[in-house]
Amino acid sequence: MFESRPDGGLRAWSDDVPGLVLSHTDIDGVLADICPAMETILSARLKAEIEVEPLRNIREILENGGIVEPRSFMPTQKEYVAYCH
Repeated sequence: MFESRPDGGLRAWSDDVPGLVLSHTDIDGVLADICPAMETILSARLKAEIEVEPLRNIREILENGGIVEPRSFMPTQKEYVAYCH
């Protein structure tokens, strides 16, 4: 579950994953921490190495649902990758 905070931040938790509670003023920081937090909690509970991947773009879903404000995107740097064939 996701809930906006009065200060513009984000709170995330799950009743299905006890111990998963994240909250911060940095929305993208919370979103970035979800997978590692779930991996740690589930790996410890299941005693196996668990990998977690989002099924959809969570930020976009929260923006479309009115839970978080759309971010204004102004790139500050460019990243490139080169492949040698």
